[in-house]
Amino acid sequence: MRISTAGMNNQMIGQAMRVQSSYAEALEQQSSGLKSPKLSGLDGQAGAAVGLTADIERSEHLSTQAESATAQLEIAYAAVGNIGDLVSGVLVDLASAMGGGSDATSVATSAKDALTNIVTLLNSQYAGSYVFSGGATATKPVDIADPTYDPATNTDYYQGGSNLRTLMLDGGASVSYGVNADDDAFATAMQALSSLANTSPLDDATMQSAFELLTSNVTALGKVQEQLSAQTNTINSVIDSQTDFQLYAGEMLTSLTSVDVAAASADAAQRQVLLEASFSALSSLKSVSVLNYL
Repeated sequence: MRISTAGMNNQMIGQAMRVQSSYAEALEQQSSGLKSPKLSGLDGQAGAAVGLTADIERSEHLSTQAESATAQLEIAYAAVGNIGDLVSGVLVDLASAMGGGSDATSVATSAKDALTNIVTLLNSQYAGSYVFSGGATATKPVDIADPTYDPATNTDYYQGGSNLRTLMLDGGASVSYGVNADDDAFATAMQALSSLANTSPLDDATMQSAFELLTSNVTALGKVQEQLSAQTNTINSVIDSQTDFQLYAGEMLTSLTSVDVAAASADAAQRQVLLEASFSALSSLKSVSVLNYL
């Protein structure tokens, strides 16, 4: 009878190659912590993994935009507080002058300096964008040298956009935030300070009118800060919700794409034993001679 090991030899080689491939896959999982380096290796979970990845990226983008918005709101809040301090300082000088404690010249100087500083504050920037310019972020919002500007009748000093800034949310929703430099609280302060700085000689009636405007203006500036604070809280809640989503979606994505490294290591060890056994059996088969069976 003719004895042949060719068929068995080929079968053993095929089995060894399959074990070697599975061992290489196990080593890859062990080193990378991933089920597969390619989406095609996730079988029916590839679509879900792609969708989750896209959702996380959109959420991270929204978080970045929201964090930028809160940074701008913080700058605006601080600037409005500084404007309030400047107004309060002029009120102190006004009260002194109206009570005979100082002359009108010092009031005019104080008002001029305050006006200059307020313009600087309203032209504050964050990352190259003007904070008080509404949607026209590239445009400097305040220019009191504009020839059409009349402090007593208009706010033509304002060069920015007509709308507030907008943070776009999911589903087409949005949140408006910030305050524009043509807000009544700023316009009133600039009107009163301009009258004090530019009226010569500075009379009692002008000082009394400015005093009344600036006194009410302190309250108005406080309300602007309350508005900015409320907007900050709203956007911070957006950041919190997006952070929660990113954590949840990240865990889901990990469950789809990652492996337990300890389990992968044990699997790799088992496959290594099988691979060594396969090659050992193959080696033994190759050493068999047909003469042993004659």
